[in-house]
Amino acid sequence: MGNFTTYSLYGMNIVRSKPLKVRDSKTEKQLTVRARMTRLAETYKAFSSIIALGFPENSYGKSPQNMFVSANFASAFVTTEEGQVISYPQLLLAKGSLPIVTIPEASTDADGIKLRYDAGVLFPEVMASDEIIACAGLTTGELLIARQFMGNEPIGTLLLKHPSLQSEEVACCYVFVRSGDGKKASDSVYVPLSK
Repeated sequence: MGNFTTYSLYGMNIVRSKPLKVRDSKTEKQLTVRARMTRLAETYKAFSSIIALGFPENSYGKSPQNMFVSANFASAFVTTEEGQVISYPQLLLAKGSLPIVTIPEASTDADGIKLRYDAGVLFPEVMASDEIIACAGLTTGELLIARQFMGNEPIGTLLLKHPSLQSEEVACCYVFVRSGDGKKASDSVYVPLSK
């Protein structure tokens, strides 16, 4: 009707309206916001399967994409001469209340990316039935994913399989923990790879 529409979302009645006249002023601040939103949308598309696992907490009425944008909009960017660019070490693909994972060693070898993680410091908040999730974005646009149960060993190993992978082919690598029931997660940790 006119310039408004209604719908129901999570049991709430929502009314939205469109402005009758749109002014598209292009201040520097608005252009920065638009550039950041564009970069976050591109990043979400690349990592959507991981982001869906990484934001389970406080999600009532919010999508994983909304929570991802909220967690990264202010902190995951650097300004360069090319504009707003995602800073992979500052990017969060998961956010939650579980303790973060410590990765003492990460390297590429003939099988792929090998990650050693310290599970001992995560106990007792993290249990053997919880899972550790790792992903790596390659410069080709491919996304490597590995998931496994934590187990009871104090030091564990996780392998992101990709034969004959070179470290310069890896754009970014992240690890986080997710509870066995899927209701909690830790903040993701950016993992630099040794050459």
